[in-house]
Amino acid sequence: MIPAITRRSVLIPRTRRAFALLLVLWTFMLSVVVVGSIQATAYAQAVGGREALARTRAYWAARSGVEATLARVENATLDSDQSNAFRVFDDAAQVAEGAIDRAVYTVVHSTPTGEVLGPADAHAKLNINRLTPEQLLNIEPLMSEDIVASIVDWIDEDDESLALGAEFSYYNSQTTPYQPRNAFFRSIQELELVAGVAVDEVRGEDWNLNSLLDPNEDDDDASLPWDNRDGTLDLGWAGVLTAASVESHFTSTGEEYVDLKTAATADLTKLIGVEDDQAQIIIDHASESGATMADYIRTTLPQLQSQSGTGGDTNSFGFNSAPQVAPLTDEQLTKLLDTCSIGVIPAGVIPGRLNINTCERETLEMLPDIPPELVDEIIAERDTRPDGFASIVELAEVQGMSRTRLAQIYDLLTVRSNVIEATVRGRDVTTGIEVEIVVTIDRSSVPAVIKEFRVQ
Repeated sequence: MIPAITRRSVLIPRTRRAFALLLVLWTFMLSVVVVGSIQATAYAQAVGGREALARTRAYWAARSGVEATLARVENATLDSDQSNAFRVFDDAAQVAEGAIDRAVYTVVHSTPTGEVLGPADAHAKLNINRLTPEQLLNIEPLMSEDIVASIVDWIDEDDESLALGAEFSYYNSQTTPYQPRNAFFRSIQELELVAGVAVDEVRGEDWNLNSLLDPNEDDDDASLPWDNRDGTLDLGWAGVLTAASVESHFTSTGEEYVDLKTAATADLTKLIGVEDDQAQIIIDHASESGATMADYIRTTLPQLQSQSGTGGDTNSFGFNSAPQVAPLTDEQLTKLLDTCSIGVIPAGVIPGRLNINTCERETLEMLPDIPPELVDEIIAERDTRPDGFASIVELAEVQGMSRTRLAQIYDLLTVRSNVIEATVRGRDVTTGIEVEIVVTIDRSSVPAVIKEFRVQ
């Protein structure tokens, strides 16, 4: 029989070995956990690093699309082609797709018939800062009278509210007080601050205002904004209104406008190719109170001569004995309108006119000054011109267009666009990660200026 002490001396080492084994297993498991955690962290960091690198690639691809568009727009401005109304857009469309270091970019915008490569024209919309209350009431979806009054109050310089409008006292009484601009709208988003205006009225389904149908804008009620999932982008008022378009302080060739109030006859004979007697009639009329450039469309030079009695003596029958001056040719009238002004062009922002070549039929129909049947004739004539209307004067060739009507709409329409809007999407080829840049390019002067730069 083995003594008890001996048994105890044998059992102790076994217990220690079991404990040691457990310690080893615990240490091993802890090491596995630590290593796994380190690996997971390293993997997450690696994934994050790859995503950051992919996003950087996508961003610089989009930036290259912005720069390519800007370069083409500037070049088309410097090398102006007055005979082709679409030159700047055609040139920009040529660089609407590109690649750079494992990433690609696309410049695209939506139209009623689908997406189109290239930038959009800000002048294809009506400038809210230029419209009269009557014209605003014609905007579809229809604006109410109280909203129109509030828009007028927002723009005008005083703090006196119209009957249905809103001024400082209203905005100052809000939970978060603010003040009306009392000046031109700086963006279409600012319209959302006007009393009575809802965000969805301004943006429609285009929640991020990129003029493209994004997945969340065509999924019914799955995510904001609420939409009808019909595959068509509802742009709301932003589809027909803008605050971005501007008039240039310079002619299409980059020269200052000639002020007819201070011009000499020799200036006009050289500039627009008229005779001395024609130049004198033009200058004399410009000095009359209330004279506008549209008067030269509405009234011929012989009519202006007859009204003013310029030149010669009155004969025995009471008629002016001066030889009748020749009327302006269409080319001379175009040059007059494109290079001259009555009075100095005012400094500051001048809201842009609607480009007759790029606007949609529905937008043109919103101008109460142009009857529906004339809109049809204008669009029909435009469709026959691959290069568009080169001058507002060419609208006189539209069936049913009188000189009086053309003079009436002269201040509403243009054939030249100074502001271009581009939505540029950069995409990393490996991961599919996208970065979108929305820019507004103002080419009313050289060099062109990026007025808005938004990354999303």
